[in-house]
Amino acid sequence: MANGSMTGCAGGICAALLLLGSPAAALDLAVVTSQNAGKVTILDLQSGAARSTLDVPGDPVSVAVDGRDARAFVVAVKSRMLHVIGLDGREIMRHPLPGAPFGIAYDPISRHVFVTDWEGHAHEVDPATGAVVRSFETGANPSGVAVSDDGRLLAVTDRDSDTLSLFDLGSGAVVERVPVGHHPFGVTLWEGRAYVADVLDNSVTVVDLGRRAVVGKVETGERPYTVAFAAGRGFVTDQYGGTLTVFDPATLAVTGQVTVGDYPEGISVAADGRTLFVANWFSDSVMRIDGETLTVEQEIAMPPGPRAFGSFIADTN
Repeated sequence: MANGSMTGCAGGICAALLLLGSPAAALDLAVVTSQNAGKVTILDLQSGAARSTLDVPGDPVSVAVDGRDARAFVVAVKSRMLHVIGLDGREIMRHPLPGAPFGIAYDPISRHVFVTDWEGHAHEVDPATGAVVRSFETGANPSGVAVSDDGRLLAVTDRDSDTLSLFDLGSGAVVERVPVGHHPFGVTLWEGRAYVADVLDNSVTVVDLGRRAVVGKVETGERPYTVAFAAGRGFVTDQYGGTLTVFDPATLAVTGQVTVGDYPEGISVAADGRTLFVANWFSDSVMRIDGETLTVEQEIAMPPGPRAFGSFIADTN
């Protein structure tokens, strides 16, 4: 277990106060899926307290947030449902999803979500109606998904094809299938590059989106899952290692390691650009980490099985 105290409260949710005046003052809300418990928790990241906890049956795993409209989108993989949840803690609506849904990303330009389907597709879905607007043919077992900030590019990891599929969202055409490492899972787009976690290679493949080509790799801990960026650094969750691998995005050199909980999975960055939150699936907790000092500042108890795969922090400022 990493440094930092773990506190519990009624319902198993931490309500310990963070230090006032710290970088956490700019933090907002996190939406954390707990697959084993069948729950979604809305966390106030300034206080560390749960604002609300909702029952979401059917194995909630993946999540994306829309801070502007104060809502979150959760994929329940067993029930194959898309749950639209208000950041005030109420469920707004739910829609059935086609195929075998898993990953999700939100595009604030189209105001649609993109959901990977392990049957070989990614679907663009209007969350207001549940309608599938269009579908994209991917490689085998698509898992992670991301949309570029300008809403022009869709990136999907094809887990069992060992490729990254890139789609032009204007035309809907596939523009490239880039070979990456073995069992690519999480994908993060940052400053013109895609960072793909290669689970079975213990590495992250870096793809230049302009050239649509691999430009380097980052060596990670065991079983990397996904990537986030804070304080000018890259952070990779290493599931089997119980660590975060820290690297320099300019050189791709590993610069450090942070010990976290058991089986870390989802990782997102707060509005301050410095503070990270990591969901520890097997430790039933979320950890708050300072991206500058690389210290664990707090551990927050969660309902069993927190995964929070996706971008799970909402900037509501």
